Amino acid sequence: MKVQELRELLKKTDREKIEKAFAECYKQLPKAKKQEVDDVITAIFAGEDVKGGKVEKQTDFNALKLEVEDFIGNAYAENYLAPNRVIPKSERPKWRFLVKRYIKEFLKIKVGNAHYPEMVRLFTELYKLLCTACNYYLFSTEDPFRSIGWQQPELFQVLLKKTFEDGYTKENIASAITMAIKGGISPENLSVEPVFVLVGELKTNDVKYLALEEIKAQTESEEKRLADMKKNSNDSYFVEKAVNHLCDMFLIISIELAEVKKGLDYYFSHCRENDRETVLYSALEIAEWMEDEDEPDEDAEKLWLDIYHYGLKKKIKPREYIEQKYQELIQNQENI
Repeated sequence: MKVQELRELLKKTDREKIEKAFAECYKQLPKAKKQEVDDVITAIFAGEDVKGGKVEKQTDFNALKLEVEDFIGNAYAENYLAPNRVIPKSERPKWRFLVKRYIKEFLKIKVGNAHYPEMVRLFTELYKLLCTACNYYLFSTEDPFRSIGWQQPELFQVLLKKTFEDGYTKENIASAITMAIKGGISPENLSVEPVFVLVGELKTNDVKYLALEEIKAQTESEEKRLADMKKNSNDSYFVEKAVNHLCDMFLIISIELAEVKKGLDYYFSHCRENDRETVLYSALEIAEWMEDEDEPDEDAEKLWLDIYHYGLKKKIKPREYIEQKYQELIQNQENI
């Protein structure tokens, strides 16, 4: 008998017969199964959710919060890697299962829940930890994202959706920008990928303009830091890299807002590449990344050519590969 057929039969049967049938069916269950069924029956009578014959247990958020914070503290202390008396040796490799569970629990919490803002904060701190673990050994892996079964851009996108689902604010946009330009990168991904992921989650022009203002503020802050650093030092390298990604983001957003000239002016004024030709090359590379590989179009070619011509006006001589591509694009346009 199918479930739907059973439900139809129950509708036509009086309570006394239903109780008798229920009790007789229960008696037929093996002892090992009765405890599992007992949980389901108790949960249904208590008004709890039951899916697929399993009880959907409610998360004790306060307990989860303490566990996640404890995990993050131990991870930064290298207690999942180095010999210590806090985390037993047999438990250290299990860190990845803990992270998977934490993410799963975070995703259960919906906007409107009283714990939602705190969940986003914990999720953010967990993501930052995984980024740090790409630069420094905190676990016995070079790629913590692969170890937990996530691609870094995908997990960052999930975090951003959770962050912005409760509304765009100056604070959460600023936090998202910082995460996109700083922190470690999985060996399987390009360092610019989080930038593209973030821009993709800025859904309206108003939000994009807010992001541009925050990018300007962060760029100014990073440039002030750079002025006090020794040139070519390890610290200055990371700050310059952050500034370059801020410039990447500014240009990408400007292109989406159809303000290419504005974006290029800012890019060429603040990008920290070694020379102006490399700045041009980097801007052209962004144009190539923005092109849909499956559906190349004339707009993408026009963007590339606009950036190329902008460089020529700046009296920049492109490298040979770039000049060859330019000639090919011009020839293609003439043949159309």
